[in-house]
Amino acid sequence: MSSSPTTPTTEPTTERTTDAAGQAHTARSGIGLWQRLSNWISDVFGRLYWRTFALIVLLVSASLATWFQSFRLLELGPQVAQTSRQITSLIDLTRLALIHSDPQYRVSLLDDLAKKEGIYIYPRNPGDQWVAMNHSEFTKRLETAVNSRLKEQLDFADAVNDRPGLWIGFRIAGDPYWLLLDRSRIDPSLSETWASWGVIATLLALIGAAVIASFVNKPLRDLRLATARVGAGNYSQMLDEESGMREIREVNRGFNRMARSLQEVEEERALMLAGISHDIRTPLARLRLEAELSVPDEQSRQNIIDDIEQADRIISKFLEYARSTRPRLETVDLNALIDFVRDRYQKDETVVLHLRTPPVPAVRANTLELQRVIVNLVENAKRYALTPGEVHTDLDISLQRCVDSVQISVRDHGPGVPEEQLAQLTQPFFRGDAARTSAKGTGLGLSIVDKTIAALGGRLELRNAEGGGLEVRIWLPLQSERSD
Repeated sequence: MSSSPTTPTTEPTTERTTDAAGQAHTARSGIGLWQRLSNWISDVFGRLYWRTFALIVLLVSASLATWFQSFRLLELGPQVAQTSRQITSLIDLTRLALIHSDPQYRVSLLDDLAKKEGIYIYPRNPGDQWVAMNHSEFTKRLETAVNSRLKEQLDFADAVNDRPGLWIGFRIAGDPYWLLLDRSRIDPSLSETWASWGVIATLLALIGAAVIASFVNKPLRDLRLATARVGAGNYSQMLDEESGMREIREVNRGFNRMARSLQEVEEERALMLAGISHDIRTPLARLRLEAELSVPDEQSRQNIIDDIEQADRIISKFLEYARSTRPRLETVDLNALIDFVRDRYQKDETVVLHLRTPPVPAVRANTLELQRVIVNLVENAKRYALTPGEVHTDLDISLQRCVDSVQISVRDHGPGVPEEQLAQLTQPFFRGDAARTSAKGTGLGLSIVDKTIAALGGRLELRNAEGGGLEVRIWLPLQSERSD
């Protein structure tokens, strides 16, 4: 009986592929971690406070290190002299004691020296294995000083017969002996103390650096906050012109003069816009009244009225875009706001709203401004995004909870916008209607929307939706994520 062919197994290949994928993932993770760490370091040291702090710490640490090393070098000479005197005294006293003592009492004398003074005397044998002392600057100078005092050449060892300590080989009446001392006798006696003081001094330097950097950075921080307030249209808080260093006071005075000048310009512009609105709309109202009373042809009269209303809408758009006041932030219920928009267009046959609005948390925004934004988007879709094959515009409006914000999505089913024009749609007076309908407008609708959302602290994104049409996404911060 013939056996059927066996299909080759693919497990080794699968395992190799899995290992390669795991290694690639590990490499990517490592690169991502390093990149995040590099970005964090760049962000921290890119700030003036932390850069000043690091420079002060570096300067103080270098000064402390130099001072500590200088002290150690100055301390080395006296310490060598003191330690050499102790060692020579011990050797001389030991010699005298052993030479002049009764031989029968020498053993008890050596026991007393070991127990009471920590001094051990051993006969030196020819077979002793000893390790020469590891020479540092201190031990070299110590050995030279001891030899000079005793006027003989002694042997210094770190260990004898595997027993560590300070071993000194010397002779008593011609016989060789080992003197064993505690190792701490040649260790710098004040090292631990000065190391502790060095740590304390470093901590005090860190605290001082933080305080100094804070004092240096405070005027710039105040200037940054004041610049942000002026940029938002708030001129109520000015910088201190009386206290602080002279250079800082001069900068504050110059900034305050600039802020007051900008405030005057804004007030004059608001007054001028109000005058323009009144002076232009009054003749338009008279023209409409004249047309309604004097033009007998109904179609001609309606055309004139439509032109006047379009001019009035253009003026309204110009004035709305030119407004510079920052909206007052409040708690806004987006579900209620979308219901208001739905009720407003419920009887409008030119637009059909499809809502997908589950309950979402409240956001920090402005109800009136958000209503204008949504209405602007709806009117823009009515004008430019007629649904193909229909006589109306289909518009999808949805709400979605994100991590720290709520997303509002407004999507039409029109022809969409070329990708290269998406970034230009929020620019003033740009009308990307070549690929959409031939309706006329001012080109300010989406510019007003973008400007308003930015003033509310949100974010706007334009994209072509899958299946056709333009989708506008708006993210607004949650109520809990913003403070008054």
